[in-house]
Amino acid sequence: MDDGAHVDVACTSEELSEALDALIENVIAHTPEDSPLHVAVAGTSDGCRVDVTDRGPGIPLGATRRGRSDRGSSGLGLDIARSCAESTGGRMEVLSDDDGSHTVRLVLLGAGRRPR
Repeated sequence: MDDGAHVDVACTSEELSEALDALIENVIAHTPEDSPLHVAVAGTSDGCRVDVTDRGPGIPLGATRRGRSDRGSSGLGLDIARSCAESTGGRMEVLSDDDGSHTVRLVLLGAGRRPR
């Protein structure tokens, strides 16, 4: 995405703010203190994607289901993020890379692109 460029996505700023807060809070709560955190936004042909990447232990299998966590939390943070993405007609993806990094990606469709 070019500096200064913007994309209008099909969710409210409050929904997006809550989703990003939840994802960043998950990194802070569930990774060692010195783990790097990276947030990246990239434009796509039909909206944008937001990646929150860390080098922590990753997300346990099944933790992306609503209200499910094995780490003493409510497990609702990922549900908030997924709901935001899905409200645009997009999706949430959980990715792991060979370098040990883990990414939660929100694929957000642009305003007016939401499937009917």
